Amino acid sequence: MGFSVGVAREDITPEVGGFLFGYNNHTRSTSVNDNLTVTALVFRSEAVSAVILSVTVCLIHETIAEEIACKIEAATGIPARNVIISCTHTHSAPRTTYFPRDLHFGDLDTDYCESILIPKYVEAAQKAAADTYPVKVGIGTTQSLAGINRRQLLPDGTVILGQNPWDTYDPTMTVITFNANGKPLANIVHIGAHLTASGNNHEITRDWAGLMADRLEAESGAVTLFLNGAQGDIAPRMANGDSVGNLQHAMEVGGLAGIDAVRAYKSIRTFYNEEMQMTSGELSLPAKEGNDVWRAKQTLLRVGPIVFVPFPFEVSAEIGLRLRAYSPFAHTLLLACTNGSNSYLPAQSQLCRGGYEVESFIKYREYRLPDDSDTRLINQNLEFINHFI
Repeated sequence: MGFSVGVAREDITPEVGGFLFGYNNHTRSTSVNDNLTVTALVFRSEAVSAVILSVTVCLIHETIAEEIACKIEAATGIPARNVIISCTHTHSAPRTTYFPRDLHFGDLDTDYCESILIPKYVEAAQKAAADTYPVKVGIGTTQSLAGINRRQLLPDGTVILGQNPWDTYDPTMTVITFNANGKPLANIVHIGAHLTASGNNHEITRDWAGLMADRLEAESGAVTLFLNGAQGDIAPRMANGDSVGNLQHAMEVGGLAGIDAVRAYKSIRTFYNEEMQMTSGELSLPAKEGNDVWRAKQTLLRVGPIVFVPFPFEVSAEIGLRLRAYSPFAHTLLLACTNGSNSYLPAQSQLCRGGYEVESFIKYREYRLPDDSDTRLINQNLEFINHFI
């Protein structure tokens, strides 16, 4: 049984002066605080191969993700359906998706995507696929306060973006380590929170999760990927009480998260030979009115008790908690902002109060999805998960 892993990283930092994702259509970068990266983690067994790519940009449109997957298949032989492209969701990176005009986020940075982003994706996957090693897997978890619910509730019942200590937050941070020849080869850190601590800044940066990954890399000596979880309604927990800050806030949150990641890593005592499986199919949601149907390809990867579940949405924390609670696998990890960008997916329980996430779910798509989209997608993914039993 068992499987092999390869890991590689490429620099995807743009030239200074380009537009950043930011929060408006005129934010240009003036400097580089830390370099942007794409990190590829290739999995190979006798029966199947796959790659997870963690990229430090905000979102990638599904058409671009599909183009990347097809080019990786041509370069490595890994089937395009088994290419999982996960964005960390930093706002301090170039624009790599299309936006509705009334969002005022600006246009897709086509030159950046074609000249840097897409080629570097393929290069990272090629290098990782060319150099794989049999691994054992260790899993550590801890409770982290790096994030906090951001749906701040005012006395009149209005929901604004801020911090809400009473609402849902998933504090579980999961660290997965792949050991080759008795030494750490690669790590994954999974927790859900927006990468908006840097605020509407002009520096290119991976935001707080970059500092967290760097800290665990320094401690372990292994390349570390951050995979963002159900972060749709979760802000970084900052001293200013807001959902956005500045670079100092990003460093503070990243320092806290880095300590948590190292603690989880050091809690790992045993490494196991695990089996690897994949299953794929299609997700679908009907329009609330009319005959339109939203569809998306779906592929799940299982490594022992770990299941990676991609979602091409910004997903509310409740959904990730429910999925994990219903799943027969202890470490069922929802990956938000993965294989596409379809705006927000709030929990149905949030719709009555409104707020930015709910307004985006209703407004920023071609047609409205049903109010119970969360339950439908949870159950569809549980059907996929049950294929592993």
